[in-house]
Amino acid sequence: MKVLIVEDDPTTAHLMKYVVGKHAEYEHAENGQEAYDEFCNAFERGEPFDLIFLDIMMPIADGQEVLQAIREFEEEQEIVQSQGVKVVMTTCVSDNKEVYQALAAGALDYLTKPVKKQKLEQILESVGKELETGGHQTEPSNLN
Repeated sequence: MKVLIVEDDPTTAHLMKYVVGKHAEYEHAENGQEAYDEFCNAFERGEPFDLIFLDIMMPIADGQEVLQAIREFEEEQEIVQSQGVKVVMTTCVSDNKEVYQALAAGALDYLTKPVKKQKLEQILESVGKELETGGHQTEPSNLN
């Protein structure tokens, strides 16, 4: 499994890289533009990400903008949303409007910071099982 961690907070990024690194190969981006570029480059190399942990509040482009851009890119590639990259939003605010917007745009789930190791592992396990069984759409787990 290949994961993109998009997080500008060094402490959260360190925890996420530590946990994800035990279960998957990962890349890290510190802002929205870097995340979108990494996503597109990986796709063009034929090594697309299977899962993205995407912070909502970031410099340059926020997580909502990045999620929308990713879905538009996938649509241009004729990838239906249910077969696109799985995205889990991370946020330090429990703003229902932000969460609803992300889920409506095709986010799989959301995590409220501080991110818990157990929740990260549950998501990694769930997406990993989905990939093993042919990539059927995983339902949001609402692990918060």
